[in-house]
Amino acid sequence: MKAKTHIPFQELVTIVKQLSPTQKARLQKELAAESTPEPKRSRLTELLLNGPVFSDEQIKTIEETRKSINQWRKKS
Repeated sequence: MKAKTHIPFQELVTIVKQLSPTQKARLQKELAAESTPEPKRSRLTELLLNGPVFSDEQIKTIEETRKSINQWRKKS
């Protein structure tokens, strides 16, 4: 169970000023983490991250086809 306490702003500033540099840095890091919203992804980004991908078997077939085409071109 958490108890909520109302601390006037000026009193809070005074308390923060009394913190050690290490504690201030830690507090600043905590506040920055809370206030940083996750960036919105564009529709293109979503498509690229969640879109279809080739299986290893399909990639192998494509590579073999490319080799065959390249051999055919060299013969002509």
